[in-house]
Amino acid sequence: MWLPVATIVNMSIETPTASLRQRKKDATEKAIADAAWELFEARGYSNTSINDIAEAANVAPRTFFRYFPSKEAVAYPEFDEMSESIRKAFFARPADEPPLASLLASFDALAVMTEDEQRNQTRLALMKQEKCPAIADYFRKRMTEAVEAMVLERDGDRPDAQLRARLTSGIVGLVIQTSQELWKETGSVEPMEDVGHRCFSMVADLITF
Repeated sequence: MWLPVATIVNMSIETPTASLRQRKKDATEKAIADAAWELFEARGYSNTSINDIAEAANVAPRTFFRYFPSKEAVAYPEFDEMSESIRKAFFARPADEPPLASLLASFDALAVMTEDEQRNQTRLALMKQEKCPAIADYFRKRMTEAVEAMVLERDGDRPDAQLRARLTSGIVGLVIQTSQELWKETGSVEPMEDVGHRCFSMVADLITF
């Protein structure tokens, strides 16, 4: 197929440029995340500011916000991927299944918080040692928002869809909060993901008639 010379030139120029731009963005995002986690480990989460992270990554503070909306977001870089895994599992369930039952069956993705085990352990240690609620609150808030959106999307044609979505997300938020508090109280006798799985399984037992 014949193509104008200008089109061929644009194709040859724009593709490598776009690829280079993406690589630069990925490198900057990684540099910010790496700097943040090094500081979290060295100073603790509460004693690390966004300005500290930006300085360590050699970027301006405003550049930080181009990649992460908050300091808490750096603590859960895998959240979007995990949320998408839950979403896919949720919509693969029968459409007439109660939303809470569908979610409980879809939460296996919560068992793997991150591929980086060291960072996962650092995050858990920060939650326990510093008793810093910001990290736990961020995860719970993001998850309940995601749950409410999923239920609304699937059950949106029902007259009670809004209430169903709010109740479901509220129950999920309560279970996550209970799991987090129980894990702290037990002194990390068992992994946090195991505590969470146990609590979600108990909810399934409680709603079974």
